[in-house]
Amino acid sequence: MKRLRAAFRRRMNAWIARRNPPVSALTLQQNRIFIFPSSVGMGFGALLLGLLLLAINYQNNLIFMLVFALFSLSIITILHTYINLSGLRIQAGNSEPVFAGETAHFHLHLDSGSRPRYQLQLSFAEQRTVICEIPRAGQHYELRMPYPATSRGRLQPGRLQLRSDFPLGILRCWAMPMMDWHCLVYPRPKMLRPLQSSADSGEGVSAARRDSDEFSGFERYRRGESPRRIFWKAYARGQGLFSKQYEAGSSDRLILDWDSLEGLGEEDRLSNLCAWVLECEQRGLAYGLRVPGMFMPPDLGPAHLKAALRVLALWGGRA
Repeated sequence: MKRLRAAFRRRMNAWIARRNPPVSALTLQQNRIFIFPSSVGMGFGALLLGLLLLAINYQNNLIFMLVFALFSLSIITILHTYINLSGLRIQAGNSEPVFAGETAHFHLHLDSGSRPRYQLQLSFAEQRTVICEIPRAGQHYELRMPYPATSRGRLQPGRLQLRSDFPLGILRCWAMPMMDWHCLVYPRPKMLRPLQSSADSGEGVSAARRDSDEFSGFERYRRGESPRRIFWKAYARGQGLFSKQYEAGSSDRLILDWDSLEGLGEEDRLSNLCAWVLECEQRGLAYGLRVPGMFMPPDLGPAHLKAALRVLALWGGRA
């Protein structure tokens, strides 16, 4: 029985995949919308059948009238259930990078089109359902769809499940569009070793090492330099931003090196490097990154941080 269910599920998924290729935006039409009776609808149908048999057995015209009225209501419900999804425009939005172990959120934009939308239920497979309504025609609505980010790399959540039981709950109208979504998942930061790196000379240096005491002068402040170097007195006098320069000022420009983490596995090395990157940014230390097949020269700032974390997230072909 389990094999039959698995085979049926595979055939069904393949059939849905042919009808719903990955897209960044789409408008739901009849070729993407499916209608089936819900569990309540199955009970409703059984009730109608029982009433019909009762009416036939007793030749009761009142029961006949009730059966035909309820059956007519179910037919009309098919139309209202269908148009609740038909014409709804769906567009995939952005997703912010997260660290492994956190919850990623995929932005979804809904456009109600020419009619209101009621009791929309959206979810990914085996994930929490988000319920929303768009009470006015022509209204835009934005949702944040949660999905657990269990491992680093490029996360693709799979098909979006969109369904509605409106208006009576006896029919379920659903669609399973494949949105062109992905989210970058950084390694989970874990400080397994104290912050160490290799300078260009190959000697190990401590991240706590500070600037030399041999002051050499002032220069115009360059974006990315440590705030500790800023000459605040000149700035307070309105003379602009200057930074203090030292003869050995390059000593705080660290290289976060993969090879300095001997004894750790690949994922633990990436997690440790991620923790080092975050600490360097917090402490204002310019840093470079060296992993197998990739070297980033020392720098500092949001753009450098984003680039370094991206390298760690996609290392090893995690694309």
